[in-house]
Amino acid sequence: MLKNVSELYGEIEDAGLKDLIVKLDHIAYRVKKGEREKAMAELANLVPYKDYKTFKVISMNAITSTLKLHETLPVIVVSEGLTEDSIVEKYVEKYGGRIHHFAYLVKDIEKVVEIQKERGVKFTTDYIIGSEEDGIKQIFTLPTTTANHIIEYVQRFGDFDGFFTPSNVGALMKSTEKLGEA
Repeated sequence: MLKNVSELYGEIEDAGLKDLIVKLDHIAYRVKKGEREKAMAELANLVPYKDYKTFKVISMNAITSTLKLHETLPVIVVSEGLTEDSIVEKYVEKYGGRIHHFAYLVKDIEKVVEIQKERGVKFTTDYIIGSEEDGIKQIFTLPTTTANHIIEYVQRFGDFDGFFTPSNVGALMKSTEKLGEA
């Protein structure tokens, strides 16, 4: 008989997180160079997602596209490396094309990070990337040990509705650089 989480680990204290984590924001894939559009088409064939925005991340030799189902979240994000030495391509070379991270919209990212650090959660950086002035703050956890995917916490400010800014996307990708090393 399958056991639930409580049976396996006892009651897990949320430490106030359930009041801070709002909902799933986006699901991000990393795919092999040249396969971003194919992956987008496959996903759109399964669920009627539509192309939303595409960004070149020149500093990381990568390109990222977003797909939306409706005007609501979650969004699908698909990234590919443009060169063999890009962070994305190195990650895919090691792990294959796959879900890279699940991002959760939060009310107070500083408080979420503080709680998670107290609970022993490790992050890819010692600092939160972005700023209120830019309209977005984000941080990645280290990958889970069982499924090897990352959790991202994201907080938006004002009317910002994007997933990163030109000033922070390079730092966000770079924070995962060590994960692609063999």
